[in-house]
Amino acid sequence: MKILKKASIFLLTITMIIGSIFAGNKTNSYAATSYKQQLVMGKTYKYDLDGDGDKDIIKFYKSGHNVYLKVNKVTKKLTSDYYIDDDGSVIGTDCKVRIYDLNKKDKSLDIVSMLFSEDNYDVVRILKFKNNTCKLDKSYYDATLKSYDPNNGMITMEEYELGRYSSFEKAIQCFCIYDKVRVNGYKIYNQYTANTVKFNKEHKYIAAKNLTAYTNTKGTKKAFTIKKGGKAYIHALYQNGNKKYIKVKNASGKYGYVKVGSSMLFTRNSCLGWR
Repeated sequence: MKILKKASIFLLTITMIIGSIFAGNKTNSYAATSYKQQLVMGKTYKYDLDGDGDKDIIKFYKSGHNVYLKVNKVTKKLTSDYYIDDDGSVIGTDCKVRIYDLNKKDKSLDIVSMLFSEDNYDVVRILKFKNNTCKLDKSYYDATLKSYDPNNGMITMEEYELGRYSSFEKAIQCFCIYDKVRVNGYKIYNQYTANTVKFNKEHKYIAAKNLTAYTNTKGTKKAFTIKKGGKAYIHALYQNGNKKYIKVKNASGKYGYVKVGSSMLFTRNSCLGWR
């Protein structure tokens, strides 16, 4: 299963590179790789994180098999599964910590911890500090940071089915999405809609029962019905509290929203699976 997922990640990466070439989006290209500092383990840094004019003292260090981040007098444990082999390679969970300016307008800097585990269950953790207080500490599981727009703080993460949309796995099994969240000041805002990646959009799903598609996420006006055995393509996931929908395209090219509950919407044989 791990091999299948790695293959899918490779194909997705190639698709995104080609797409970025044709899109010509300079902002996203810049933002995908731009950060102020990648922290070296054991080294102390000084940055004004909260914009108050005073530099904060930052250290990323290892103690035993634990890895910590210390900002002024505040210490956060980042991982407890960190081993270094004789050749210097990391066994278990690798950890990278970077300082970003995710939103230039909020006049503060952000620290992003990225955990890369051997089984590909990665974690993105966004932290913000003010003096001796951690004002924001939010983790996104089964996700990697792909890009961000420094003009508005909008972050795009490539996320799999054990992440923020994990409840959708019961309905459609494995998937990969572009999950968007926005950082502004010391608050983070999860967006309601996550678009699926190209190989999800092009994958043919077979309805396990008659499915009603609505014109929007209010679920009041019917758009069309996908009959049992009919084809569908998943273009986006939507969740707002307990309200959950998938945006689908039917065989005729029409779009609609299908409610998601706790049962499978499509036959298991037609769903994607890599775990």
